[in-house]
Amino acid sequence: MSQMVGYRKIYRLRTAVPGKKCIEVTFPYEVVEKEARSKGLTVDEFLNSFQAVCEYDNFEGVVYKFEKIEAEVGGGKQQ
Repeated sequence: MSQMVGYRKIYRLRTAVPGKKCIEVTFPYEVVEKEARSKGLTVDEFLNSFQAVCEYDNFEGVVYKFEKIEAEVGGGKQQ
């Protein structure tokens, strides 16, 4: 992604679970707060109602979006 839009903050990547193929990164608080506000929610309400979705494939970079968590079915969340 060659053109930056808005703010830029740098965060380190870290292994989520040692020995597993999963990496974590931190979202800036302001990003989550802005999304929560746009939906009329507090940050805590937003964290309990939304999940981050990572989209990647045939383009340079990664896109994260927030989507509402679907109702739990059979003891686990739908994907």
